Amino acid sequence: MSEPILVVDHVEDRREHLVAMLEEQNMTVVQTASCEECLTLLSEKYFPIILTETDLPRKSGLYLLKEAKTIQPQTEIILLTHNASSFTLLQAIRHGAYDFILRPIDSSEILFNTLCRALEHIQQRLERENLLDELEVKNRSLSQAVHRLKTLNENIRLMAKSDQVEEIFRIMLEAATTELHAGNGMIALFNRDNESLAMKLSQRIPAELCSRYAKKLPSGLIQVIAQRGKSVLVPARLSRGLADLALPEEDELLRLPGLISVPLQLNNRIAGVMLLSGHPPKTPFAEHDLLYLSQLATHSQLLLERVGQIHLLRRNNAASA
Repeated sequence: MSEPILVVDHVEDRREHLVAMLEEQNMTVVQTASCEECLTLLSEKYFPIILTETDLPRKSGLYLLKEAKTIQPQTEIILLTHNASSFTLLQAIRHGAYDFILRPIDSSEILFNTLCRALEHIQQRLERENLLDELEVKNRSLSQAVHRLKTLNENIRLMAKSDQVEEIFRIMLEAATTELHAGNGMIALFNRDNESLAMKLSQRIPAELCSRYAKKLPSGLIQVIAQRGKSVLVPARLSRGLADLALPEEDELLRLPGLISVPLQLNNRIAGVMLLSGHPPKTPFAEHDLLYLSQLATHSQLLLERVGQIHLLRRNNAASA
């Protein structure tokens, strides 16, 4: 145990004797002579165990017990007393005392047995708290996974109802930006030259920028990401290599830190990219965000290919009519 034990007793010889017994067992000890001094120390530092005399001047050990538990509820308090009356013990238990030891303490055996039990109790409590914290994290992850699966299915159904390419893209981008709580998002598609990119749809990007880049985006980081045709996950800051590719004009398009993108494929070729930037406070983009984005893109690809076939059949039917 790294934190010291706090000993409270106004009788110096008695207190020094107790401290010497503890230090002989290589325990770190802090000592004080009054309830008031003890409470001041508790407001400044954590003490896992307090050994306190019950008959303190001005403020009693029972008063100290109540106040200490208010300041540090996790601290275990062991009372040292000459008075083992049922009333005193009942009061101590009601106010959260861990145990009591009758004076005089002629042998260290009772003292250390009590301390060992208190330390074991503290360790078991910490282990339970850690397990509960882990369980809470797992429950949150499971809840988020269920929620995302639900929203994924809902948005796939919405996209499946449409036979318009732009509507499918709009639903996909809006779902991704909302679910990932991104600062902004865009869908950029390659122009007919298959080299330059144009911004076709956006979320949370000013309309003036959308109009400016509707025909061609800057030939910087966004275009390199699209041409590579691979998913990209940047949890927070851009690496030096990616930062070197970014152009000044892209600063107003990318709400860094945080960037995540997936390629958009159509008929077995890379048609463009869906890119989100700006992660939520304290929650950088992670692998599960990329998985959600990839699943959206995969389903939209299948739907877009179906829409293309529908439009081709319509044109053929119109031509033969």
